Amino acid sequence: FDLLTGSATNNWMLIKVVKLMGRLVPQEPRLARKLLEPLGKIVRETQAKSLLYESVYTITLCLPYCTKADGTLPSNVPILVQLCHKTLHELVEESDPNLK
Repeated sequence: FDLLTGSATNNWMLIKVVKLMGRLVPQEPRLARKLLEPLGKIVRETQAKSLLYESVYTITLCLPYCTKADGTLPSNVPILVQLCHKTLHELVEESDPNLK
């Protein structure tokens, strides 16, 4: 988890960690809320398209598990959904055919 929140510079390692965390969310649903902010930070700051895509994908995997006990969502969820929407829109509009 510290690899996501720290200053890791190896994008391939981060991709593997993001994928691993995404696979752990169904087994440990409380992890989903803890992952949202670090993943959002990666989406906002990274230039690597592959890491960007995997982070957005993992955020979408986490969203169903983010509901609090009282049935509400954390306050940062709408912002992250909007960020993911914008990011996916940019990836689709990208002129590079490998990104579509």
